Amino acid sequence: MQEKLDIKNYLLPGRIRKKDGYYHLIIDTIHPITKEKIRHSESTKLKVIEESKRKNLENENEAKYRLKIFREKWSKYHFSDSKDKTENIYFTDYLSKWLNNIKHTLQPSTIESYTLNIQNIIIPYFKSKNFLLKDLKARHIQEFYTNCLEKRKISSSTIRRYHANIRKCLQTALKQELVLSNQADLVDKPKEKKYIANVLKISDLLNILENLVGTHLELPTFFSTYYGLRRGEAAGLLWSNIDFKNKKIIIGNTLIEGENKELINRKSLKTKSSYRTLELIPQVEKFLLEIKEKQEENKKHFKGSYNYKYSDNICVKENGELIKLDYITKKFKEITKRLGYEDVHFHCLRHSFATNMYNAGMDMKDIQKWLGHSALSTTMDLYVHFFEKRIKESAKILENAMKNGKGEKEEIENNDKK
Repeated sequence: MQEKLDIKNYLLPGRIRKKDGYYHLIIDTIHPITKEKIRHSESTKLKVIEESKRKNLENENEAKYRLKIFREKWSKYHFSDSKDKTENIYFTDYLSKWLNNIKHTLQPSTIESYTLNIQNIIIPYFKSKNFLLKDLKARHIQEFYTNCLEKRKISSSTIRRYHANIRKCLQTALKQELVLSNQADLVDKPKEKKYIANVLKISDLLNILENLVGTHLELPTFFSTYYGLRRGEAAGLLWSNIDFKNKKIIIGNTLIEGENKELINRKSLKTKSSYRTLELIPQVEKFLLEIKEKQEENKKHFKGSYNYKYSDNICVKENGELIKLDYITKKFKEITKRLGYEDVHFHCLRHSFATNMYNAGMDMKDIQKWLGHSALSTTMDLYVHFFEKRIKESAKILENAMKNGKGEKEEIENNDKK
């Protein structure tokens, strides 16, 4: 006699597959009662072959652990009463659960961004509509974008971030077979306006720096002015990345905010090209040595109250505390406005560096490396103001060429022969 199947504790059979150099989780079986085909797959994004044997073993064990969770998740879906419950789940409830489930896969700064978007904007809007997950349509999402754009005056770039959140959430629901299609794919995203930053001349940059001497803004502003660093890169510079002997400065750390606004040193940068080694020019070296001397004096002055936790960070306050990123952004705009510069914010320093170096004769490919862009097209597309001076110069060349045309030149040559 066949033993009765314990559906409540039944686990779907699963396996690990190696595909394109990564571990993938696979469930491919038949429902023991309904005999329907059950197929689910998911990439772990864990590499099969790593740089070390230890890392290979870690990835293999992690893949096995994730397979267990994967099997439990889909078994619960197919064999518990949760399936009936999920059919009546509200979109906002699912969105909230989805956010909590993916937090462990995100960087702290990304978690903060997702949380602000979803909890403060997306959920409040859709909660008032009471849409079930299965009933959410593209037109509902489109109405939300229109509301943000026209009534709340939210920028198109911010709405595109909302779109990314909603789409990823619905993609997970699609994989879990809770919806038949990803309705976000049918929505027209707002067109993103090309960002053009205000560019400051070198004399203006030096004027701003002069007015920041002795303030907490001086250090990050100095490094962004001289090297075109991003805000997090400037604020996150480390003493261990300064090679005074070989005159090198390594951009290998960025300061980010965690979910609870705490500051974190992130030594894994966004892209490989963001991690870069630059020349330590004399002006910067002199400035760094002066900072080092001041910080040693501050340690003696503050004694036990000095924060040694961030002793490797260059951009710190007198007591060793880190300089907050929001402070840099807000205070910089406030001070530059007071100095007579309209709509100038911290990121303008990066654009100004690129434009000034280009106009001074630096090659575009070299500027790409200094900025840490992975593609030359990024440098050229984002920093369109590069070409203003060159366009004027080329227009002058065109004007002169047309004035001194071929016929006129030949006439001059003939007169010379006479």
